[in-house]
Amino acid sequence: MQSPSALLPNFRTFLQSFASSPSTFLVLHTHPTSTPPSSSSPRTKTIHVLDSSFNPPTRAHLRIALSALQSTKNASKPQRLLLLLATQNADKAPKPAAFEQRLAMMTILAQDILDQYHSTTKSQGSTVDSEDEESLAVDIGVTKHPYFHDKAVSIEDSKYYAEPSTGEQPQQVHLLGVDSLIRLLDTKYYPPAYRLDPLSALFDKHRIRVTRRTEDGDKYGTAEEQDRIWEALARRERESEGGKRQWAERIEMVEGEGDAVSSTKVREGVGKGDWAFVERLVGKGVRDHVQSEGLYIGDDR
Repeated sequence: MQSPSALLPNFRTFLQSFASSPSTFLVLHTHPTSTPPSSSSPRTKTIHVLDSSFNPPTRAHLRIALSALQSTKNASKPQRLLLLLATQNADKAPKPAAFEQRLAMMTILAQDILDQYHSTTKSQGSTVDSEDEESLAVDIGVTKHPYFHDKAVSIEDSKYYAEPSTGEQPQQVHLLGVDSLIRLLDTKYYPPAYRLDPLSALFDKHRIRVTRRTEDGDKYGTAEEQDRIWEALARRERESEGGKRQWAERIEMVEGEGDAVSSTKVREGVGKGDWAFVERLVGKGVRDHVQSEGLYIGDDR
């Protein structure tokens, strides 16, 4: 596998081409590299989508992805995970890390996910054969859309994951934190009507899996208080805003694991030169890349 730094020129070229193309979704890289969708390979029925700024990727991203994949390990094979980065401002210099740097770090995260996924299989006493090694593929993709419903449609329209003979599309399961669920159901993000109707493009076909956040004190409330966010849909309390009761059946809430991790904390650790602290939050591979590339130095956010 190429080093993340060696991939930077390719990612930079891909991003420039993508920005000037009519495409709104593109897969740039796949781990393992031998597993892009093909007419002869079995298609997954479900694709997990982890959409984030990855600035940088953290152990929280790793845990969210692994939790979702482990929950469907025996029910859905082969499994596929899409790490998705929105580049709607690709014509501007993103801060504090350029998009190509984030993509490079996403390749490290992808390999970490694969390694831990298969390590868990071995620790459970199962033998990992060549078929098992190919039972999970992790894609790294980009989109020009900032909103989940537009992203879902863009992935479908690309036909990247469609069954060639039938055109059948897999169901997308978008992996969110409760903070993203709050934004998803906030009408201020849907002008000009400021209603939730656009979310039908997401919920009519796809699902979301939301990780509760109870480690941040009172910021998001208790687990019960967080559940009330989606339960309001089931109680028809959002119907006047365009929310539909049946959407609640498409939302799965799960408990978070581990300590609180945020990209902001990582950047603060880099600013202090506390590399042991940074490694605890992001893992050795991402830490090494951040350090060798001089990322987030002097960043005060």
